Amino acid sequence: MLRTFLLIAVPFTTLLAGMPSIEKIGVSSQLQLADIPMAATAEPDVSAELAQMRESAENGDLDAQARLGVMYYWGDGAPIDWEQAQVWLRKASERGHAAAQAKLGAMCFLGQGGPRDLPESIKWFRMAATQGEPYAQGCMGVMYAVGEGVPKDLVQAYVWLAQAQAGGDADAAEPLLQVKIHMTPSQLREADRQLQKAMNRGTN
Repeated sequence: MLRTFLLIAVPFTTLLAGMPSIEKIGVSSQLQLADIPMAATAEPDVSAELAQMRESAENGDLDAQARLGVMYYWGDGAPIDWEQAQVWLRKASERGHAAAQAKLGAMCFLGQGGPRDLPESIKWFRMAATQGEPYAQGCMGVMYAVGEGVPKDLVQAYVWLAQAQAGGDADAAEPLLQVKIHMTPSQLREADRQLQKAMNRGTN
């Protein structure tokens, strides 16, 4: 099965510049968003696939809207068109599709398909993160770690990064360690309390 990924180059050296010893973090500047769970199982006629996917998306199929956005982003069965990618990812995001929200947040962060818009990026990352999307949780954690678009808050950084790591985002491990190193014992206790509360909420 063809797995469709959206790779984004988020400048961690910029986001983490406010933290000491960033050379020890060792996190790749190219992050991988979780894949949308929809993909072609064969190699159909490209124009036919695009027409079918667009028809489904226009008829309100949520997964088709998200998938169409990724197709336009990558040029996977469609011409590369970041503006169209944003259009369809936004439609899916507004209807609560967590993976689409994470991808849209990344595009807004990087200014792909429109002007760079940090508040809009955080809005979509937060929505996806609240739904348990690990990549978005990791992004929220890094932003809180350095105060990028949100107030700097190591407790919140720890809570989001720990959830991202628990959800399978391996790239969250090193930023989480770096955040933990710079936290006081009282901050760690509060972070563990909030993390436990968040994890319990996610399992109910």
